[in-house]
Amino acid sequence: MRMVIFTCVMAVLILAVNFGYEWLNETINLMPAFRPLLIGVLVITTALAWICWLLFFSKFSAGKRFGILAIGILLVGTLFSLYRPVTGGDLSITRWEPRFWDNDRRIAEAEVPSPVDLSSTSMADFNQFLGADRNGVVNTIRLTEDWLGSNAPRLVWRQSIGEGWSGFAAVNGFAVTQEQRGPNECISCYDILSGRLQWIHKSPRRHRDSANLGHTGPRATPLIHEGRVYAQGATGAVTCLDGNSGKLIWEIDLTELLGIQLIPSNDLLKSVEYSFENSTLAWGRSGSPLMVGDSLIVTGGGPRGGPFKTIIALDKNTGKEVWSGGEDMIAYGSPSLMTLAGRQQIVLVAEAKAMGFAAENGEVLWTHDRLGASDANANCSQVTYVDDSHVLLSKGYTMGGELLKLTSSGIGVTVSSQWASPRVLKTKMTNPVIFENHAYSLSDGFLECTEVKSGTRKWKQRGRFGDGQVLLVQDKILVHGENGSLHLFRTDSDEAIEVDMIQTIDGVCWNTMCLYDRYLLVRSDIEAACFELMLGVGEKQEKKEAVPMNKIRKL
Repeated sequence: MRMVIFTCVMAVLILAVNFGYEWLNETINLMPAFRPLLIGVLVITTALAWICWLLFFSKFSAGKRFGILAIGILLVGTLFSLYRPVTGGDLSITRWEPRFWDNDRRIAEAEVPSPVDLSSTSMADFNQFLGADRNGVVNTIRLTEDWLGSNAPRLVWRQSIGEGWSGFAAVNGFAVTQEQRGPNECISCYDILSGRLQWIHKSPRRHRDSANLGHTGPRATPLIHEGRVYAQGATGAVTCLDGNSGKLIWEIDLTELLGIQLIPSNDLLKSVEYSFENSTLAWGRSGSPLMVGDSLIVTGGGPRGGPFKTIIALDKNTGKEVWSGGEDMIAYGSPSLMTLAGRQQIVLVAEAKAMGFAAENGEVLWTHDRLGASDANANCSQVTYVDDSHVLLSKGYTMGGELLKLTSSGIGVTVSSQWASPRVLKTKMTNPVIFENHAYSLSDGFLECTEVKSGTRKWKQRGRFGDGQVLLVQDKILVHGENGSLHLFRTDSDEAIEVDMIQTIDGVCWNTMCLYDRYLLVRSDIEAACFELMLGVGEKQEKKEAVPMNKIRKL
């Protein structure tokens, strides 16, 4: 009877931790990862208590005691030998995957590489990480608020894809991403309307961290520029391809350039080798390339202990180093181009600093401390542009948000903190979007609205979001949850107003969304899909049937 009461108490505690997490997060700023850890401790404690009762206090015979224990161990051992848990961004289990399951066998290959046109552009293009302006905002279309009946998002296609956390970049009806296919790190091009693989470039590289917390595959989203595709792989390869055919133009290895050793290892269950850097960059290179003039800007870093190059400018035609800027280790953010305090700057959150660099030569213009370690409480989120004098910083791991003011002075650019709060903007692998002086973000897995100028949270909405992604489409917010739920919210600063929700794909959805015209591309570590979104009042409503991309309205 005592064990039954004890088990009931533990079950109540497990439920309290699970459903009371919002209160714990609010009152003691409990990180999301502690919820599954606490639940795991309670479950294991309960199991151990039952084992102790069985062995030392039950009235069963010795044979029955050890027989029941052996059966239990056999069942648990069989479960874990056949299946392995796949964790999300906060250590929660998102699915159980057969240990010998091979996603690569489900992925279609290009029968014959097909030429495409990535040189023709339009305002509908989403040609790089977080969109044309690299800020997670699309202002070229207006979405309907009605997802009922014929206005519901229409599934165009859904299919398996190689592992990785790269998003799509889209130009002229074609979308490019990175994925892992067996031992090969791949850059692949798909037709948006059909999902057909047009061409694929393969290189014999495979990244995985030693603990497999970040999983396998490339991380960074490619850049499409003037008909070429530029991509940075997880192990340090920067590649330039002819976007029409996928043929290699040039490639450099950043680990060789920076003197970083790659540590080889192997996955015995999948019989494949992988590697990771001998640096603090434990979870692979995630910086998406940025084009500034004739230079391709990539994140650098260096071996443990240095020396470091924070950003590196490469000649876009040859891949040769033009200049480097900064002497700080990098983290997992991508460089962005902004005009701040009267200067065009490349901004980036490095391992423990937010930094601004002169766009023409990489001179460090300003720095601001943002504590972090690239193998622990890492900086992953972007510097978010607010206006010509202000940027917003955000981060999970209890650090939260901060508003910086940048002013031009006789000694360069002066930085001052307007406010800093560990209670808001606790983004981890996501980025805020700005609408009418409010920042909308996934903060420790909650959808949150924060007033930018004051740092005051206006509302906080619980949902199945996790470490998903956010995209602002004019005055509507698309949220793609970590478990594949797509939500449509209104931009309302007084309350959270959810219009509707649909389920999209399986897998862990850390990948950023891509919106080309009215076609939304979503990805996970195992699947990709395209949905047609209906347009709202004031926009031309398109026909439901698929039409050739060259017939799509040019915005």
